[in-house]
Amino acid sequence: MMRGLRPSPGVLIAAVALVFALAGGAYAASKIQTNDIAKKAVTGPKIAADAVKGGKIAKGSVKASDLAAGVVPTVPEMAYGRVNKSGANVAPVAGAVGITGVASGGPGEICYDLAFTPVSGSATVARKATGQPGSTAELVISPAAGCVAPYTDAATTTKLSTTGSPTDEDVYVQFVH
Repeated sequence: MMRGLRPSPGVLIAAVALVFALAGGAYAASKIQTNDIAKKAVTGPKIAADAVKGGKIAKGSVKASDLAAGVVPTVPEMAYGRVNKSGANVAPVAGAVGITGVASGGPGEICYDLAFTPVSGSATVARKATGQPGSTAELVISPAAGCVAPYTDAATTTKLSTTGSPTDEDVYVQFVH
């Protein structure tokens, strides 16, 4: 009766072979090193999705053309610089960017021709060492009353803060598209 419960020699040999086969594969897999993989053996289709993280990518190796459309936001166009005004004489200072022309629109007013149509901007009075009371600058993104073509992209007006009267002041401007 006991003889029916014992495995046959063939079953014992098969079980031992199975244990060695499973253990040997696990042992071999744990010993694979980087140098064991042939160059170019691992290609893009063989890499799992999201397997490569940003920290594993060499700096400067990915270019905007390598990315899908819309991944890199577009940089807004900008125009900026200092513009000097003394009566009817108006001129952007060397180094101004995107300001293609300026003209006087009257007392305290500078009219701008820009390389693009702006959607917003800012203006700040550039203080002169004249001892005058403070001035304010107002920027308008549209044609102003005293501005004539092609100087109709924007206008700045400077006024004395004490009286509100127009005053010719130099300004720092920045425009964004």
